[in-house]
Amino acid sequence: MGSDHLGLPGRRGHGPVLDRAPHHPRGNGFLKRIAYLACADCLTTAQRRRPDAYEHDRELAALTPAFEARGWSLSEADWRACDPARFDLLLIRTTWDYVDHEAEFLAFLDRAVSLAPVANDPALVRWNLSKRYLQGLAAQGLPIIPSLFVDAPTPASAAFEAFGADEIILKPVVGGGGFGQSRLTRAEAEGVIIQPGQFAQPLVPEIMTTGEVSFIFVDGDYSHAVRKLPGGGDYRIHVIHGGGEHPYDPSPAEIETARTFVTALPVPALACRVDVIPTAHGLLLMELEAIEPHLFPTYGAQLGERMAHACGRLLA
Repeated sequence: MGSDHLGLPGRRGHGPVLDRAPHHPRGNGFLKRIAYLACADCLTTAQRRRPDAYEHDRELAALTPAFEARGWSLSEADWRACDPARFDLLLIRTTWDYVDHEAEFLAFLDRAVSLAPVANDPALVRWNLSKRYLQGLAAQGLPIIPSLFVDAPTPASAAFEAFGADEIILKPVVGGGGFGQSRLTRAEAEGVIIQPGQFAQPLVPEIMTTGEVSFIFVDGDYSHAVRKLPGGGDYRIHVIHGGGEHPYDPSPAEIETARTFVTALPVPALACRVDVIPTAHGLLLMELEAIEPHLFPTYGAQLGERMAHACGRLLA
């Protein structure tokens, strides 16, 4: 998720809350304490919140009842001000500003995992942080949208030649939420340079018509799916860019295709999201989200129970 701060006024308080739960020593019969890690402008008490912070609210609300039913507290916490030692488990959720603080984020995870379990595993986070993971998946023969990564400044014309496409999308190698991207036609590409911090993909035309389908997996098991469509002539399917969400009932074959990406992860994920574009030639992977995937709880009635069950394994 990107970090363009297009904040809207939120609920008023006395400033951001860094760790809302009361302090308890770990163990000694007290409740298990689980951190719902977020960025400061997603917290429910932040004075100015991101316009997509409602996704934070929905997931927190979806998970809390199942966690509390097990005697666990689930507390939102700003990852940049969180004390990992105060928790029995840390869930990486709406930490969407990590793209602006990459080194700090990784250092925090390294410190946290020495004190308590972290999900998803920091080793998986490191693998998923750079979109170059797509190269590894493609090398395994998995159906990926063709991607061109460069190690030195490269004319954008090279991407058009490589893909045989009429339009390409330039994306940041570390990024999310559809931010920092550029859509180029051949005519617009003259003089444009692909930098090492960028990569190129062809614009898959089906994104404009059939959209993108997200498959949610928890502990390796399929949970639910949602279709996302762009709006207003944009190719980006995110609601923050004008896109819309719709229920999606995938076929067993589609679920199994999505599952092949989950099983290809180098480290198992507590929760992950497989984003694909349906085409005439099958599903093509757009992204495999394994850092802080939004899980679209509106479309998965059992998400809270699934997540609580999976966390129980880490808390045992």
